[in-house]
Amino acid sequence: MDERYRSGKIRWIISVGAGLLLLGSGPAIGATSSLSGGIDNRYSDNSRRVESNPESDLETRVNLNYQYLSDPGRCTSSVDMGLGYGYWHEDTFDPEVYTNGSLSGQCELTDGLVWQASNRISQVTQDTRQATTRDNQTRKNVFSTGPVYTMRLTQVDQLQFSAAYENTEFEEPEEPDSDRVTATAAYNHSFSETLQGGLSASAERTELDTEEELDRESVSATFSKTWATTRISGSIGVNQLETRLGSQEVSSDGITGSLNIVRTINPTSTFTLNANRRLTDQTSTLGFQFEDFNFNLTETSAVEVTVVSAGYNTRFSDGSSFSTGLTASRSDFIRTDNREERIGIDARYSRPVTELLSWFTDAGYERRSFEEDDTEDDLLGLSLGLDYQLTTRMGISSAIGHQKKTSDIQSREYDENWVRVSLNYQFF
Repeated sequence: MDERYRSGKIRWIISVGAGLLLLGSGPAIGATSSLSGGIDNRYSDNSRRVESNPESDLETRVNLNYQYLSDPGRCTSSVDMGLGYGYWHEDTFDPEVYTNGSLSGQCELTDGLVWQASNRISQVTQDTRQATTRDNQTRKNVFSTGPVYTMRLTQVDQLQFSAAYENTEFEEPEEPDSDRVTATAAYNHSFSETLQGGLSASAERTELDTEEELDRESVSATFSKTWATTRISGSIGVNQLETRLGSQEVSSDGITGSLNIVRTINPTSTFTLNANRRLTDQTSTLGFQFEDFNFNLTETSAVEVTVVSAGYNTRFSDGSSFSTGLTASRSDFIRTDNREERIGIDARYSRPVTELLSWFTDAGYERRSFEEDDTEDDLLGLSLGLDYQLTTRMGISSAIGHQKKTSDIQSREYDENWVRVSLNYQFF
């Protein structure tokens, strides 16, 4: 436990140091920044989310969140980071330092040549079959850096070459860390101000600390089209992934691509659709693009992933708002031929009561299917809460909720009732 804590702390210090370097690379005049913090108290009558013999406990978490965006210039940077410390009053879990967020920056070295760097940290689930608790989570840190060179051939044609080094580390030692090197060449043509298309080719080598190696090659066509109220972009191509571990080699190929749609239905309503199909591995950044998606880290590294998410949000004339989202995903683990599928829907409605007080309600349902043991899990969540603005800088939020998980495996089931009270302060 001590070694894992020190490891996580070192990575956090490195990430903060990288963020300070990125901040230093950009001009400070006119830059925007904000710092907020608060105390979050959450009581649960089943803190371990187990099927029998539930234990109640109260977690108190102190949070700090910092955001920064530099002015446009030769060098730019942005920070969106959160730091927290959680303490369980009945010692259900050990005290924990939480980190989450991203740092990014870039500098134009010469005309057309830009050097980029980024670092992203998140808490991810280890075993998707089990309940999401502290014992089933680990910190994932992804650092990447490399140059991007853009060559303008004509007013409507350009070539772009990029290279990147990426390092992924997990806090828990049993999860595979990786080093990844990627090279990409792309051609883009502007058919008009609203229509672009191109071709892209990339090669990638990933080395895991388990001594497994993965080589991925891809060729794809890219496109983007903009209308008055709609923007569509995406790609379609072929991928080949080859994995090697000792004397064992496994090769897989397939059609991959992406699709992104943003449509403004009216001034207060928006619809989004995102889809991605990729041959990749568990250390990739796909989870950052789809926040609700998690790899099963107990499975083999190489995986074919399909993720689709759709969302709708609107605001009414009385100040109330409604949003809903649908997510579906499928993970095919190449070496073991196992498959996991997930489909989920969530909705949120909020309405002001007075100028300072509002109430909200959340509901969500998710079904997960596991081919390996031919089982299904269903997870239902409901909550109701209040937000109150005490001062221009201070607000309080409270909520009550219930979660219920049913499963073909009885030991994976649980019921949980919880209460949360949070106090937040905007320092600047």
